[in-house]
Amino acid sequence: MKRALVLYHSLFGNTKTVAMSLARGIEELGIEVDCMSIGEVDINEIPKHDLIAIGSPTHMIRPSKEMKEFLNQLRNIELRGLFGFSFDTRNESRMNKRSLLVLENSAARSIEGMMKRLKMKIIKPRVSAIVHGREGPLDIGAEEKFHQIGREIGTILTN
Repeated sequence: MKRALVLYHSLFGNTKTVAMSLARGIEELGIEVDCMSIGEVDINEIPKHDLIAIGSPTHMIRPSKEMKEFLNQLRNIELRGLFGFSFDTRNESRMNKRSLLVLENSAARSIEGMMKRLKMKIIKPRVSAIVHGREGPLDIGAEEKFHQIGREIGTILTN
């Protein structure tokens, strides 16, 4: 049986919410899924999965400090050839929109870049969920969108 690991860092619960929606979608395709915070995972268990999905809130066009520290730990384990998917949550204020458009940067982009450097196979391009205000709520339809993305990823894994 294929195994997937969905990892996230979440400050206000928004990234956790979309991570859980993603995990449910993957699981519907008969894949065993573990979904947890980066603080809960045993780093040595990560390579035992076929897919690693990682999500973070975007802070000043980058992953959270906690996520950056976690990503640095991934350099110490062998992930070559595993499937990877990155996602993030971000606020689309006028200033953030301008920065994100000009720099095309986000937490998910940084995470995806790390996955590529670790020679992981990107199963699907990175995706963002929009958060209204600093603490939320998520944009209408975000949970359904991530559930569907999970189903798409699950379909790829099972074929």
